[in-house]
Amino acid sequence: MMAEAGIDLATIMETAGHEDVKTIIKIIHVTNKIKKDASVKVKSLYENALSEIIL
Repeated sequence: MMAEAGIDLATIMETAGHEDVKTIIKIIHVTNKIKKDASVKVKSLYENALSEIIL
């Protein structure tokens, strides 16, 4: 749920009480919402970068 909410990995690790990033990565599952959010972020990033180059 925290990953879906966009909370950074370091905060998730601290909240869950894990010091090893490998443990958290094993626990966090890539959900459809995370995939969609990532897609939107990448699209926005490239659209913004391209608009800056064109201007």
